[in-house]
Amino acid sequence: MSSPSAVAARSLRQLPICACALVLAFCGATMLHAQCPPSDNNSPSSDNIPSIIVKRPDATAKKPPGEEPLLPEAGFLSNTHYTSQFFGFGFDLPLTVEGHQIMMPIMPPKEHVLLALQYEKGGHHGSFMVTATDPRPGFDADIPEKQQEQLQRWADAGNNFPGQNQIPVPSFMLRSNHFHSAVHHHGGNYAAQYWAGIDNYMVKVMIITSDQDFLRKARNLMGQAQFYCPLEDGTLVTKDGTPVTAEGEPYYGPTVPTFRVNAALRDAPGKDIPPGGVTGGVYSNPELGLTYDLPPGWEVAKEQSDPPIEASRLRVYQFLHACSRTLLQIEPQRAPNGKEKASGATIILQALDPNCLSMRTAVSLTDKRTTDEVAASLEQLGEFGEIASDQLESIHGQLFMIFRGTRPASEPTQQLGQRLSQEIFLTRHNKMLLMWSLLAPKADALAAIPGSKIVLEGSPPMELRTSLNGKQ
Repeated sequence: MSSPSAVAARSLRQLPICACALVLAFCGATMLHAQCPPSDNNSPSSDNIPSIIVKRPDATAKKPPGEEPLLPEAGFLSNTHYTSQFFGFGFDLPLTVEGHQIMMPIMPPKEHVLLALQYEKGGHHGSFMVTATDPRPGFDADIPEKQQEQLQRWADAGNNFPGQNQIPVPSFMLRSNHFHSAVHHHGGNYAAQYWAGIDNYMVKVMIITSDQDFLRKARNLMGQAQFYCPLEDGTLVTKDGTPVTAEGEPYYGPTVPTFRVNAALRDAPGKDIPPGGVTGGVYSNPELGLTYDLPPGWEVAKEQSDPPIEASRLRVYQFLHACSRTLLQIEPQRAPNGKEKASGATIILQALDPNCLSMRTAVSLTDKRTTDEVAASLEQLGEFGEIASDQLESIHGQLFMIFRGTRPASEPTQQLGQRLSQEIFLTRHNKMLLMWSLLAPKADALAAIPGSKIVLEGSPPMELRTSLNGKQ
């Protein structure tokens, strides 16, 4: 069964509407005022500059150095409502989250995607997306990176850090507490954009559709959006100080939050994953609690690495490799005359850090939704090709997620544009995701890859092919 999340992610990229071309005409503004009290008695105020600025939730308060601050993507999501904890607004959704939530690629360094929904029904389609862009340099005191730097300097100074030496920003530039709007259409396609400056971030809501009823519903709901006041402890209150109970569960957007991507690229935790080694046809990694018998007649092969050139794809590639490590790549032994291996088959063993990748993993055989999310995440990481189906199997109490699909060939000797059949076996062990990727030029060659024994510390031996397919 195809992954709904993966299919939705692909369909979003194929929408025939160019958002940039559909927001050329601006038409007025929808004013949704929420007067918040000033953050302190020293905030600049006059008859012409309303004091509506509220101090950003202090991401450094009571947090040790290095701990993650409150992120722009932080919010709460139910099936019908979204609340941004970081920016302090909320609204009902024109689509239910269930069945319409999609995965997105990781964002550029200073951009954030907070929510992405999409539907296709009959001849109509529609999408609803919320994004934010960082303030320009000099007005970025509240971004998570700056707050984390501030806390680290405060800690290094022995809790006697005097604070940031930065020019104060006028309060009217920090929080507008309303969305402006613009609507445009071309033929039968419509786009509505809402935007607001909040603490110098630019927050945007983009609605793209061919359905006037969906457009009308989405605009009506945006007209009822509520703005809240974020307090220093991270909670939200109304303008009169009443605490807000946000609907739904904590949510960090449809892709890895930008702060986490930047941190992974900076720190590269994957380099600390122990590599293990091969002796006498057995791969052993005591630190990860893993041994794996190479299939008879297989040998260690040179790892293939071909980073993309295009900037956004390179960022995704670097992020994946910052959060993972290739432990082993093997292939059938070559014939004595040195000819290429006949089957073209390859097995790649990798260890992925799920916390670094912000990747949830299935915890039971009924956790199909999480398995679909993992499939979509693997697709967005680019290197794992297209996932056509997924399933869950429990082997001796060890839960495996199994994915099948295709992956572009990477070896220079293989024909350009050729796709390899692929089978992925993924399990969580000792805080890591262990991934076996089996690849071959054709499905029959993939099915012919021999099995071999794996042992995870604390579990009985398992045979890679028959066990993982539930045949034992």
